[in-house]
Amino acid sequence: MAEIVPFRGLHYNPSRVSVEKVVAPPYDVISPAYKEELYSLSPYNVVRLILGKEEDPYKEAATYLASWQQEGILTRDGSPSIYLLSQSFKVGDGFTNQRFGFIGACRLEEFSKGIILPHEKTHSKPKEDRFKLMQATNTNFSQIFALYSDLDGEVDALLKRVMSTPPLVEVLFETVMNRIWRVGGRAIVDGIATEMKGKSVLIADGHHRYETALAYRDMIRLKTPSFTGTEPFNFTMMFLTNMDAQGLVIFPTHRVVHGLPTLDPAKFQMQLSRHFMIEAVSSTEQLLSTLAPKQEYAFGVAMKTGMFVIDLKSKELLNELIETSIPPEVRGLDVTLLHSHIIGSLLGVTPRSQELKENLDYVKEATEALEAVKKGAAQVAFILNPTRISQVRNVARTGHTMPQKSTYFYPKLLSGLVMNKLD
Repeated sequence: MAEIVPFRGLHYNPSRVSVEKVVAPPYDVISPAYKEELYSLSPYNVVRLILGKEEDPYKEAATYLASWQQEGILTRDGSPSIYLLSQSFKVGDGFTNQRFGFIGACRLEEFSKGIILPHEKTHSKPKEDRFKLMQATNTNFSQIFALYSDLDGEVDALLKRVMSTPPLVEVLFETVMNRIWRVGGRAIVDGIATEMKGKSVLIADGHHRYETALAYRDMIRLKTPSFTGTEPFNFTMMFLTNMDAQGLVIFPTHRVVHGLPTLDPAKFQMQLSRHFMIEAVSSTEQLLSTLAPKQEYAFGVAMKTGMFVIDLKSKELLNELIETSIPPEVRGLDVTLLHSHIIGSLLGVTPRSQELKENLDYVKEATEALEAVKKGAAQVAFILNPTRISQVRNVARTGHTMPQKSTYFYPKLLSGLVMNKLD
């Protein structure tokens, strides 16, 4: 099953830079405005490596990478290690939560083997971009975020032994406290590797980067016919955490629809009323509090004409509203009902148009989605409840994938804490 090995981590030298000023979120959640902000924080911010703004960002990333190593800004550990990562954070106004796991090099496996499991579909453009970056730099700058099942907490017990010691690095970034420990001792490293051998791994975040790593591996293998399978390019850097632990948090990603010339709000609401109970609400707070307790097949809806919460009248209606050819694990998801029936059939946004985001955008914050409608930037906002981890597990284990942006695992992993050179 999953093979995890230690690697020689490349990381920032804290005696040369302030680490909190050089790390960044994953490339795909950095807006153009935020990229400029990260550029201004430090001339050594990792954004120059993962999402450069130069004419040839891939070539410049390779140049920065080489020069920062020569200057001692980046330093590489002398021996292979596994790295422990803990993230402490608050959800809303609640108590402080902690998600922890380890960073190792995971052997790349085709999805068909059932060892590494995806849960979301990918698209070609992001993979092409990440492939060019890997070609230019031969480096993993960010960890793929993955889950494994450990009901007995055997791996967690090993990690907690290390976490009782002072961390190597401690970084507060956007209200999340990130702590890193380096583990080179064979007992714990071998213990983690042994426990993981019987487990499959579910990709939570980083599907495009994983498929890019597979393509990169295959490219290097063609150039290296004598490869043994132990070379670094046969592995990719991965953060793994226990899906059965308490620290796993999934947020929803909301949808806003725009640019539909024939949308009639009154007609759309009447169409919804055929299959959904509709409850009008007068404020954002009331919308969220009304939606939150509903277990499934419910959405907040906002248009210029008002806001309301819709709730499917009967679960049996799914067979009428969603194609029965869609696997039951996927057909039972809120996002499938939303995309297939409401956005697709009722609003007329085709699957291809949805994929290209021609009339559809994804928004992290519910308030931002509702504000887009209020300002006229969107015609309809759909507010969702989060997908449950049990649903993610069931879809992946049956070999299926969810619609795009079905999950938002919080908090995101930081780019730049630990990197992995593939030479």
